[in-house]
Amino acid sequence: MNRKKNCWKGFVIGMGSSLAGLAAMRVYWQGVAPKVEEKVDLGGSDVYPVDLDDISIVEEHYKGEESATAVLGGLIYRTIVGEEPQTEETKELLSYLVHWGYGILQGGLYGAWQANNGRSPDLKSGATFATGLWLLGDELVVPLLGLQSGPTAVAPEGHINRLGAHLAYGLATAVTSRLLHKIL
Repeated sequence: MNRKKNCWKGFVIGMGSSLAGLAAMRVYWQGVAPKVEEKVDLGGSDVYPVDLDDISIVEEHYKGEESATAVLGGLIYRTIVGEEPQTEETKELLSYLVHWGYGILQGGLYGAWQANNGRSPDLKSGATFATGLWLLGDELVVPLLGLQSGPTAVAPEGHINRLGAHLAYGLATAVTSRLLHKIL
């Protein structure tokens, strides 16, 4: 019973902590990512020995530079409303709702995972969790579901930035979770 209660406490703390993680991810994209793009040139997407631009196992849903969260937000909207989102503001709002909803859920799962293992969140677990989200989610599952292009459609610098953004999320979520556990 105590472990189950601790998992729920960890889940709630992780959800709250993920807000700091999502803010850190945004700061990364706005402040660090442009510098990485500017300073790191690994040859663009021409450097890959194999073409994996499309690894989707279902119909491709993305269009051009549309983010995976925007694509998923649009799919959910069409399912509920029965038509395409009409304005850019609606599309942007849907993208944010999907991104923040997914990030908060993942933060909760991180907190429950740590509580279930009887451990306090730390930088190592935050980095491990973030790397898993990036590798399994962003690099594999999202392209497999046709929500974004495959791995070779993105230059290596793009992968570096995606990993960096996920690490910012995971580390900030872990630090905040640890602080909240101490306070509560």
